[in-house]
Amino acid sequence: MNLSRLHHLKIGAVALAVFALIAMMPVSGYAQDETGGDPAGFPSQFFAPYIYPNAFPLAYLKQLTGVPYVTLAFILGGTEPCTPVWGNGRPVLNNDLLLRDIDGLREAGGDVILSFGGAGGRELARDCDDVETLTAQLQAIVEYHDARWLDFDIEGVSLRETESVDRRNQALAALQAWAAEEGRTLEIAYTLPVAPYGLTEDGLNLLRSAVEHGVVVNLVNIMTMNYGEEYPPDQMGSLTIQAAESLHAQLAELYPELSDQQLWAMIGLTPMIGLNDSVPEVFTLADAELIADFVIENGIRLTAMWSVGRDKSCSANMAIINDTCSGIVQEDFAFSAIFNRINPTES
Repeated sequence: MNLSRLHHLKIGAVALAVFALIAMMPVSGYAQDETGGDPAGFPSQFFAPYIYPNAFPLAYLKQLTGVPYVTLAFILGGTEPCTPVWGNGRPVLNNDLLLRDIDGLREAGGDVILSFGGAGGRELARDCDDVETLTAQLQAIVEYHDARWLDFDIEGVSLRETESVDRRNQALAALQAWAAEEGRTLEIAYTLPVAPYGLTEDGLNLLRSAVEHGVVVNLVNIMTMNYGEEYPPDQMGSLTIQAAESLHAQLAELYPELSDQQLWAMIGLTPMIGLNDSVPEVFTLADAELIADFVIENGIRLTAMWSVGRDKSCSANMAIINDTCSGIVQEDFAFSAIFNRINPTES
């Protein structure tokens, strides 16, 4: 996903008022069981769209859309070596406003995935010189946010650079060993580029490195978008299904010990809603319905989308590619409403 889209979204007066209330709340910390992990965990199937930190009050967003889970994007290396920041430049480890926002969503029955990387900026594993320092930063991020799910969106140079790929996987193996000793629930996902034929060779090599270094990869999330001119631009739903089936076959070779259903549960799908960067590709509401049915039928664990901020029509229904609207005619949060039926029904 293109990090050049990452900038401050305009927040309405209601959202600003909610943020003002959040700022006055104490940082309570997320309720955990005696082992330090969340007793509930993420569901067996769920929808967690990408959103920028502080783009919208998360608990209020849940009230508007019913969506209890989100993926916060993206954590990068900062101006100081091996110092994590959000893509908007705000600190990761000293951000009480965001922490209160996350607490509010968790108290409302939701949770967040923390996503690293993206298409732009400098990914943290490339910004840290050694495994030990990178591991320490990842551990600090997990502890500060009581995080139970980390997503690593690796693409471009970060995917091709074998040194940082290995460094990241070594650090993740160490992080998982620490989490196990602490009794923490911690799931690791890789978000990778894909074509209808499946992962690229660089993506497969990243997963082979993970296996070699002992990383338990809980989920492989594929970016089902921007396929290019060799594929029909008005068949994004069908192409997404084809990509998922291709990934399933690839994972079967990498993880031969897993059953067919376990492999489906190891898959995530992330379309770019509306107009894609590769003109004239378009992911429609009908495509979303097709994918939601496919996900539920096959037991796919995670569905996301790029992004919450785009889940509305552009001004005057303009057909433009923008990070604040979809470029198609739709109701506000229409894609969220379709994908939200993947989430468990609240009791």
